[in-house]
Amino acid sequence: MRRRVCPRCLEPLTAPVWRDATGAPTRPPVERRGRWQRLLDPLRTDPLPVPTARDAAGAAAANVVPTCPRGHRLPPEYLDRPTVVVGLVGLTGASKSTYLTVLIDLLHEGALAPLGISVEMDEDSAARFDDHRYRLVVQRQQLPLTLPLLGEGSSPEPFMLVLRGTGRNGAERAVNLVFFDASGEQLYRSEDMGQYGRFLFAATSLLVVLSPGVFPRLRHLADPGEDSIGLARHTQMVVNLANVLRAARNLPPDAHVDDVATAVVLSKADKLGAVPEFPADTLRDTDLRSAPLASWFSEVRATSSRLVDFLELSGGSNLLTAALHRLPRPTVHAVSATGADARDGGYPRITPVGVLDPLLVLLARAGFLSEEGLDEEEYGTTLRGEWSR
Repeated sequence: MRRRVCPRCLEPLTAPVWRDATGAPTRPPVERRGRWQRLLDPLRTDPLPVPTARDAAGAAAANVVPTCPRGHRLPPEYLDRPTVVVGLVGLTGASKSTYLTVLIDLLHEGALAPLGISVEMDEDSAARFDDHRYRLVVQRQQLPLTLPLLGEGSSPEPFMLVLRGTGRNGAERAVNLVFFDASGEQLYRSEDMGQYGRFLFAATSLLVVLSPGVFPRLRHLADPGEDSIGLARHTQMVVNLANVLRAARNLPPDAHVDDVATAVVLSKADKLGAVPEFPADTLRDTDLRSAPLASWFSEVRATSSRLVDFLELSGGSNLLTAALHRLPRPTVHAVSATGADARDGGYPRITPVGVLDPLLVLLARAGFLSEEGLDEEEYGTTLRGEWSR
């Protein structure tokens, strides 16, 4: 069954609430005209009367729109498309917001065009995203820390995009893509976990962002203050994340989660170039024009295994065991959102590498792209279930 959620507060939508311009719940507008009126309309020659202020107010009140239970207006045709909700989770310094900003910027600039996929951004999301993009991409300044997911009005709102493509049968397919950025520190505070669980219930995909400096043998790469967080804290974050993810669905702690996929992102991977054991060729951009997705997804399996081996050698066995065995359907990716370290609060350049790769895997797991090549024994279809109509 297709799960629908509000793109602003992620509140479940069992049925839309229609509201008028004053915000009052009302019925959807239905124009009922008699047969006699329909016959007379083409014969009318009198000019229409000038509308009064009262007429304008009545017309505005009749302009009803669908909203979520909290009153957030839903974008046009939002309920006609399936929704993929992607949650970014990571502790302070993992570069989550930077990664998300660069990823959305690449999508907006046509990164998926070689696959025949266009990207639109919701107007409200675009206004907020422009502020992030200007600060990071144009001014090359560091972004502020992620705010916690708390009550209504205090949480950072998700970003919503619409992806449109053409299936093998020539029919258009479209999906709502909703990103929310979550502070991993909330997974340690019991008073926050209830609020966090509401967001995780809506998530169909997870991007777990880890910085290389948290691994014991890579601490010399840690940013200031990052080494104090420690590997144990990250391991506990992953364990708590897995538990809350299942609790939000009323599942036992060790239950399989069918409807969620995970991409573990090793951020700031540009720092690893001088580390002898690092498989440098795993940090690369995907050329979507040179080979089919199935070929690239087969390569993802190999690079993911190599990165796991490297991180285990770097002292991350406990963290990787928690991530690979507790989080649903994980793959591991090396990513650099900026291509360079920040200095004095800014970046010398913004040259992202590997940023698109984790999202491609999650879109395939969600059924928007073919899964062929991701699993050795099982192959998905281009579109599954309701998406193939």
